[in-house]
Amino acid sequence: VIWKKPDARPKLCFMGCPHMTLEQLKSWTEKLEAALAESGNAKVTIPTVFTSAPAVLRAFEETEYAKRLEKIGVITSYICPLMYMNNPLCAKMPVITSSNKLRTYTTAKYMTDDEILKTITTK
Repeated sequence: VIWKKPDARPKLCFMGCPHMTLEQLKSWTEKLEAALAESGNAKVTIPTVFTSAPAVLRAFEETEYAKRLEKIGVITSYICPLMYMNNPLCAKMPVITSSNKLRTYTTAKYMTDDEILKTITTK
């Protein structure tokens, strides 16, 4: 971890580097809804961005899952998390990811999908 304070609470979660598939977006919506119900929270507790290709996001927006994901506070974007994190101001922020690629080339901290799920759905 390249954070100034290794035990800092994350300020952002990036998922999707490389970009998420349509099935991953749907699956993560279901996982998040279940974990939030279990924890008693209505929305993710850490700002979370799911990134995907523009065409995949357009297809996702046509499903029932898009509104469900938005309702629980997750943002979808076609931004490249790697480019975002290469900004010196962003690089100072404690960011978590399950992307080995993002962890390798930025200051983002790697966590498994299960660790991410718990971290972003509990206080």
